[in-house]
Amino acid sequence: MRPTTQAVLLTVASAFVFNLETTIIKLVEGVPLATLVLARSLGQFLWVMPALIRDPTLPRTRHLPMAIFRGALSGVSWFTYYLSYSGLPLAPATVLSFTTVLFVTALAGPVLGERVGWRRWLATGVGFLGVLAIVRPGALELGWPVAASMVSALLGAAIVLTTKFLARDERTGTIMFWIGVVSVCISTPVAWPGLAWPGWQNFALMALAGLCGPFAMHLWINALRLADASFLAPISYTRLVFAAAFGLVLFAELPDAWLGLGTALILGSAVYVTRRGR
Repeated sequence: MRPTTQAVLLTVASAFVFNLETTIIKLVEGVPLATLVLARSLGQFLWVMPALIRDPTLPRTRHLPMAIFRGALSGVSWFTYYLSYSGLPLAPATVLSFTTVLFVTALAGPVLGERVGWRRWLATGVGFLGVLAIVRPGALELGWPVAASMVSALLGAAIVLTTKFLARDERTGTIMFWIGVVSVCISTPVAWPGLAWPGWQNFALMALAGLCGPFAMHLWINALRLADASFLAPISYTRLVFAAAFGLVLFAELPDAWLGLGTALILGSAVYVTRRGR
């Protein structure tokens, strides 16, 4: 099997697992948001434990402050990420999460010093018009879930930029280790006052969701080792297909024409920005 074919299959698999994680979160009932984030953080930490046992030097980093900052971004973003998916239908929440690519374009100049031409700015503007089409008055309740979705996308852009910086010198396992450690430190004191036994069903769902996230991340990283990000990014948008299917089957969520228009604008602009960025 050719490397590009393997990369495509890994990307589709990661899209499915990422969507499985958010679907599971919607199935959990009566559990505080902070507890869900703690479960995700523990899942991240447990995922790297085998690598840490094999290599005790895994925590060593040349950029400790940045590694801690990267972990803090993940810990905080999971709060907004889970809030958006728990309060919005799967398909709109998934589409809004794709605006991370647009935020990366907006931040690439001032943060990384990259030159961003007018075509990429125009495409970014078109993408945000797609956001307006989805969250137009009367379509979705303009409350915390919508705001959390946009904040999550912005934090996701910051995660992309800091990961680019760390990936120059650090191993993937080292980055993931500090994400687990810092996110556990952030989520534990927030979740502690509301911790209670959630019941076996919720416990099983949270455990599965907590492992889906790092597993999907692992699949995506392996795909990036085999092919360019600009080639794989459009394929990762198959998440929307999975989100629409799960939303329809499990939650009777029916997409409308406005969602289709917003999706076309956001995905079209994101694909163009990614191609131009190459």
